[in-house]
Amino acid sequence: MNNSTFNISHVLLMIPYQLNIWLGLFLWTTGNIGCIGNMLVYGSRKSRKQAYSIYLFASAIADFHYFNFVLLTRIIQNGFGIQLINQYTVVCKLRQFSTLWGNVVGFSLFSFATIDRLLSAQRQNKYRQWSNRIDLAYKMIVFIPLFWFLLIGHRLILYRITDDICSPPSGFYSYYDNYFQVIFSSLFPAISMSILTYLLIKSVRLVVQRRIAPMTSVSSITTPHRSMINQLDTRLTIMLISESFIAVITYVPYAIQLSYANITQNWYKPPLRIAWENILTELIHLFSYIFFATSFYVSLSSNVAFRRKILNFITVMIEGN
Repeated sequence: MNNSTFNISHVLLMIPYQLNIWLGLFLWTTGNIGCIGNMLVYGSRKSRKQAYSIYLFASAIADFHYFNFVLLTRIIQNGFGIQLINQYTVVCKLRQFSTLWGNVVGFSLFSFATIDRLLSAQRQNKYRQWSNRIDLAYKMIVFIPLFWFLLIGHRLILYRITDDICSPPSGFYSYYDNYFQVIFSSLFPAISMSILTYLLIKSVRLVVQRRIAPMTSVSSITTPHRSMINQLDTRLTIMLISESFIAVITYVPYAIQLSYANITQNWYKPPLRIAWENILTELIHLFSYIFFATSFYVSLSSNVAFRRKILNFITVMIEGN
């Protein structure tokens, strides 16, 4: 009986490590491929003429950093047991900063790409004129990282290694930092993407209804209105809607887990419950990377023009060799 209990406990204790190794490495590999693919497509000269491409290109760069520092250090420490975060102060500070900063920057840039498409689908010119603003897009991709740096930069100063654990100072700051992360890296993305998804779907339906209107009404459509319909990239909109659903699915469990961890951090928990909670925590945290890893594959499956660009890049590379 004791041996059986020990074996079960040992298996439960090993699952978090295995999750970080196998699922973590899978997400790291697919995420990097996706980031490189997005950078190739949205960074092309033709794509840079569209504001949403500029946002998505900058988002791919932020995601690339997120995968190759935040996720990679997680795999090394939580998977292979090599203590980087809890041993080196510089890594501790940079990693805790990048965990939150990389998350909100990548999400914010993606959100602005969605907002740009949402504005392009509006019937009223006063809203539509704010879409595809190239100059505004370049300003925002500088402003967004700087804005979040100013809000999150305190982690670079205040985080430290205490009792072999990288953590914030105890007291008020610890509570503030924990709930700041809950709000801005989980609750806010889930809520905002739910709203944007609803508005984007509603706008697309209105555009489709106007497209299938009787021919007798076509003559009554104004030139700006026809221009708006022509500018709307339906396949891109489908990609953004799909990614928005993925954001909600991955962020909601993440928000629940962070909230639960903060509420129950001082509760007594038996070892078996702690073991199961560690497994669920690692699984939910790894799943939170799915949003950043899937945009390339969603685009590849839903956008013919996107697939054509990727094939052109592959063809050029093969012919070049």
